[in-house]
Amino acid sequence: MKPLPKQVTVVKHPIILEQLSIARNKNSNQIEFRKAIYRIGRHMAYEFMRTLELQEYSMETPLSKTTGYRVLERDKVLIVLVLRAAIPFVEGLYKMFPMARTGIISAWRGPAPKFKVDVNYVKIPDISQQDTVMVADPMLATGNTLIEIGKKVLQRGRPKRLVFISVLAVMVGIKRIIKEFPEAEIYTCAIDPELNRKGYIVPGLGDAGDRCFGSPERHEIK
Repeated sequence: MKPLPKQVTVVKHPIILEQLSIARNKNSNQIEFRKAIYRIGRHMAYEFMRTLELQEYSMETPLSKTTGYRVLERDKVLIVLVLRAAIPFVEGLYKMFPMARTGIISAWRGPAPKFKVDVNYVKIPDISQQDTVMVADPMLATGNTLIEIGKKVLQRGRPKRLVFISVLAVMVGIKRIIKEFPEAEIYTCAIDPELNRKGYIVPGLGDAGDRCFGSPERHEIK
């Protein structure tokens, strides 16, 4: 296997691998799937926090003086939620970043072969040079959607770090993201081997939005 680009981190914590297996399983019901995505988000946040700087400070226990630590820049995080499958994923991220500001984007990827992306709702706070922006979408497939979202994000300012965080990815999408945003970082749980003709990751986990919330066709109100 070829070495991964330096911008890419694959997080293989045992809990993540276990929850990813639940999410992949076609027999997992809607609640099981959604909880698995939530737990993956939470543990991805734990692992990402390893990259943040620690500051030492003097403190006292009931018995003596000692050294304490605080995580810096934890309050300089902006999470961009990509509707709709990212909702439980972002809920997991919030567990470690409860003070994170939130941007919301609604984006729809059209059918093959063009995979044209329609971005129809954008609400992102202003971004400063001290911010870490985490674009959260469970699936990094063709990269088309995340490239359009990344462009929208950078219109609001240039952050200190631009991070794309996903549950699954494929190399074709990773390479396109890196080409478009050379300074960006990519965090994912696994890199699957291919996309099918419809642009779905294989073996993947199916349509993450439908598996979280149900198929729109089955829930249409007439």
